[in-house]
Amino acid sequence: MGKTLDEKFESAVWIIQALPKDGPIKTTVTDQLLMYCLYKQATVGPCNTAQPYFFKIEERLKWNAWNELGQLEKANAKAIYVEKMLELCDKAEAEHDLMNFLNDPKIADLLPKQNELRAHFEKLGRTTVKGFEGETVTVNGHSITF
Repeated sequence: MGKTLDEKFESAVWIIQALPKDGPIKTTVTDQLLMYCLYKQATVGPCNTAQPYFFKIEERLKWNAWNELGQLEKANAKAIYVEKMLELCDKAEAEHDLMNFLNDPKIADLLPKQNELRAHFEKLGRTTVKGFEGETVTVNGHSITF
């Protein structure tokens, strides 16, 4: 049975929040702003706060991005968030060597969470890593089966 949009959205949010902020996968400021404003739209709805002062640059950028979504429905924002998160995963998978990624010390905290991470990816329809289907690797004492 397929997962609901809410379940997919919650899994996508969990995955994004679990990734280390200073880890090996870097997103553009544009991607970060898009994910932020889609999250706000999906959870709060249309922008409902006063525009920050001009000199509060980061807050102003976030507010502008969220405000630009206008009256986008929460369900549409959730669907776009999930789609964009999966696109970012595809891009990271194409650009990064998996073993280098897994051996990066900045993601060491993710390794013990592999079963939970896998469960969230499964809710999004992702059950394997391209090129590693069925393989088992050991990284920092953790066995990972793809």
